[in-house]
Amino acid sequence: MKFQLSKQLVKQSLSSHSVIGLVVGAFMYIICLTGTLLVFVEYYERLEQRDIPEFQDFDHNTISTALEQYQAKVPEAKQPVYVIFPTKELPRMHLSDGENEWYLDQDGNHLEGVSEGWTHMLKHLHIYLHLPETIGLIIVSILGAMLIGLIVSGILAHPRIFKDAFKFRLGGSKRLEQIDLHNRLSVWALPFHLMIGITGAFFGLVGLLVVVASLAFYGGDREALLADIYGPDIEVEAPVQAFNVEAALQYMESDLPDVTPIYLVAHNLATEQQYMEIAATLPQRLIYSELYRFDAEGNYINHQGLSDGPVSRQIVYSVYRLHFGWFGSSFIRWLYVVMGLALTIVSVSGINIWLAKRSSRDWINDAWSAVVWGFPVSLLISAVFNMSLGLSAEWLLTVCFLLSFVYCIWLKKYQRLLFFFLPRETRAAYDD
Repeated sequence: MKFQLSKQLVKQSLSSHSVIGLVVGAFMYIICLTGTLLVFVEYYERLEQRDIPEFQDFDHNTISTALEQYQAKVPEAKQPVYVIFPTKELPRMHLSDGENEWYLDQDGNHLEGVSEGWTHMLKHLHIYLHLPETIGLIIVSILGAMLIGLIVSGILAHPRIFKDAFKFRLGGSKRLEQIDLHNRLSVWALPFHLMIGITGAFFGLVGLLVVVASLAFYGGDREALLADIYGPDIEVEAPVQAFNVEAALQYMESDLPDVTPIYLVAHNLATEQQYMEIAATLPQRLIYSELYRFDAEGNYINHQGLSDGPVSRQIVYSVYRLHFGWFGSSFIRWLYVVMGLALTIVSVSGINIWLAKRSSRDWINDAWSAVVWGFPVSLLISAVFNMSLGLSAEWLLTVCFLLSFVYCIWLKKYQRLLFFFLPRETRAAYDD
């Protein structure tokens, strides 16, 4: 029996697809473009502060010195202190307590602070859209959920979308070109787009789900709910002493030779409740890390169970790497760049289709040109002047983006913005 969608369902799906696309098109474009750029975030950090010493090898003395200097600077520290180890992509070591952050040299001495320049701005824009963080994260996550809606409605609205997966009409109607571009990239990268939508929605909406679930099943105790999801914290009580980092690292090397440590966390530093956690990645696993716990003397206590606990916990702890492509070889990262650019183009072509349908052309066309071309140009200008002259990345991006609107609306002919390097007669022919 041949399955066929009803004409009414197709029509309703197309209508909802168009409405959702128009509502979120510009925001989706900005989020997709910045997300694509963030695949190589470590390289931007290295460009921003080029004088920081880079190395791969270190020993326990490096970590011990870094923690001692931290205690001298922040004697009444209340937050966990993270010592992040160097990696192939970011061969630098740094220490952070969530408020303060310093790079470290190979001996563990504190160097200059980690700057909040262009890279920080790019992260904040992608995750929060430069809005207050709680509100911004929820809005971005809602956009992820709406991306899922766009994918589902797009499939239902185009019953032949898979059958026509290689159909591309060039040289004719600009609207048909944009439709084919939109549909082909949507089909070819469909699993990636769906994964990005689901994982993107997870980051912000999980906070709301935690609140609702804690009220419904845990009497409002969020800590108890999080303990069931991620595993409980441990309680330690012992005389205060300096951390025996050497013993903990030796245990990791001898008993867990296949894992790769990525950072150490000092909990409750300089108190009787202090203990260490060493986070490590596991081969052929998507989970961000497993956490191995040690007391102050370096004796192994247990691990949190992120790699071998409940399946739901393992899935939740895999979302981060899966969303950003921070796993596997460099091929995976380049694949994420290609797929991310495809989703970015899909966002643009969807609005282009709507613009091509209209019988007239007005300032909306010009404003859209400013978004599509002005935003990446503004990102580039802000990166160059922030990294070379130390000017504010946020202000540079804002001013350049606003100027691009003024320029595009004044220029009127958005084709000339795209093809300004072509001969005048060629541009005239394209306009016609």
